[in-house]
Amino acid sequence: MRLLRNQWWARALAILLCAALLAGLLPGGTQVAQAQDAEFTLPSPLILPVHNAQFLPGALFDVRIETYGDALPADFGVTVNGEDMSAFAGVEGTPESWELTDGATETVYMANTVLWRGVSLPAPGLYEVVVTANGEQTTATWVVREPAASAGARNVILFIADGGSAAVYSAARLISRGMDAGTYGGNLVFEDFEEIGFIHTAGLDSIITDSANSASAYNTGHKTAVNANGVYPDTSSNKLDDPRTEKFAYMLARTQDKSIGIVTNANWGDATPNGVAGYGRDRSNNNLNAYVTQPLDEGLLPEVILGGGARQMLPQSASGSRRSDERDVFADYEAAGYQIVTTGSDLTAAVSGDALPERLMGIFHPDNMNVWLDRHVFTDNVTDLPDQPDLDVMTLAALEVLNQNENGFYLMVEGASIDKQLHPMDFDRALADTIEFERAVAVAVEWAAVNAPDTLIVVTSDHAHSYDVYGTVDTEAFNGAVTDTQRRNAIRIYNNAGFPTYEDADGDFFPDSWSPSIALAQGKVENPLFTEDFQVSPTPRTPALNAQIGGGVTLTGDNPQDDPTGLQLGGNLPEGANSSVHTMQSVPVYAQGPGSDCFGRSIENIEVFFCMAAAVGLNPAGE
Repeated sequence: MRLLRNQWWARALAILLCAALLAGLLPGGTQVAQAQDAEFTLPSPLILPVHNAQFLPGALFDVRIETYGDALPADFGVTVNGEDMSAFAGVEGTPESWELTDGATETVYMANTVLWRGVSLPAPGLYEVVVTANGEQTTATWVVREPAASAGARNVILFIADGGSAAVYSAARLISRGMDAGTYGGNLVFEDFEEIGFIHTAGLDSIITDSANSASAYNTGHKTAVNANGVYPDTSSNKLDDPRTEKFAYMLARTQDKSIGIVTNANWGDATPNGVAGYGRDRSNNNLNAYVTQPLDEGLLPEVILGGGARQMLPQSASGSRRSDERDVFADYEAAGYQIVTTGSDLTAAVSGDALPERLMGIFHPDNMNVWLDRHVFTDNVTDLPDQPDLDVMTLAALEVLNQNENGFYLMVEGASIDKQLHPMDFDRALADTIEFERAVAVAVEWAAVNAPDTLIVVTSDHAHSYDVYGTVDTEAFNGAVTDTQRRNAIRIYNNAGFPTYEDADGDFFPDSWSPSIALAQGKVENPLFTEDFQVSPTPRTPALNAQIGGGVTLTGDNPQDDPTGLQLGGNLPEGANSSVHTMQSVPVYAQGPGSDCFGRSIENIEVFFCMAAAVGLNPAGE
């Protein structure tokens, strides 16, 4: 089976990083791997960025060329449109090499590479990259797009409902706006935006994305691999040496002197917020991903950072720290001119006076912030940190600080725990955080109308879950049942479903009670073995547990402490997966303001970057 050149990278990465699939090394550096009785010839060389990568003129990026063999081929050479790469880039390439080990045979292979940092393509058009190695030539074409004239946007606000989907928004609309005789009591604020489209979410290496490579695509205009952010992953073991692509925030700060803001209710080094300004191949270690490992003068410093994540900021000797050194990152940011706050009350005070801080950092939790339902309803779950701000409060504070820059700003706001609660199928907590997210969008819409009508507001999600509502549940009948058949018969479908009995008498868009007599029958198509009672849990859910058995095998089973009288469900994920997962469905995108018409269509996730760039007339080449 012959690999097309735009398939090379994904095949090479998947096979090389899973080294057990490597079967041999042929003369000239051509690797052959055997998988499922199909023979795949890996590219030698490997060209990063990949074929058909797209850029704006003047955007900065790194180039890595990999070959495989005992040494860099004697005839190795790289040209761009016929000009030697080093001359074209204005910088000499750095030769590097590392070992690749076949996990099955323990055979060691060598990757021999050259890396050029800080390359740019000066003008729109096609750029042909030709690599000569071992008497053969390999080509890739890079595409530089024509920069658009500004649509008139001075500011851009990108809202990301992590894990959001049309089904999630429909359920949130139902319980926050109600329904009368089949008609909703209103739309979610962003459902009334000028433009609505869909975003396709797949990455370079998989049909299923994660938050890191999805957020990376939104902020760079390049697809990457699962767990990677702002880089094209190479085959080295170093998680910070991969070739980078310049991000939207960096370009705006560099060429338009705009301010940058990050608001999240996750750890601010988590995948989505880190997509704005951080780089790294492995999202699982946000000490590596977030630039808290670098001196502050080596990375972009957003004017506003609000979220959780104190554990990555505290020196190793401090209680609760997850650092491996004694660096006090809070002290570094304070020395860099940030006003630092750690409670919701302090945040409100910081933006209430006549003199607003020029730089503001609010870190309100050691890790991810607690969800809305626990902060406002089941408050016994947050007794240690009761004063955490809601997402709308953080959003408004960020807008006030950022708007001091007459050149404008880029703000990313993430509702992180929609996803974090859909994974353990804690649906009530996910929906409450969806409503909280929608309230943050409402605040931004109202603020922009008064203070900055030249603001593009985009609302989307990084990926979807398979969540949906398929009926209602008579909770009294369900709780009185003694058999699974009786529990199933308490679920009402089609015309028997009727309507749930959530109420919002105080008009705050959140149900007055999260324990209605008729609740939603909701679920996912993929899940571990677990039980479900379709009712709110007073504590965060842990529906399934992993158990180790002989031979290193992990079995996943129902957690008997979670919904002990629930209906037995699930068991269609691989063993060891004790949480539900993402899906491949396209996600909706909503936009209003200057440049919003770019979003009213079905697009790849990289187009979010180019649409935002067009709205503000971004041209990194400066022409």
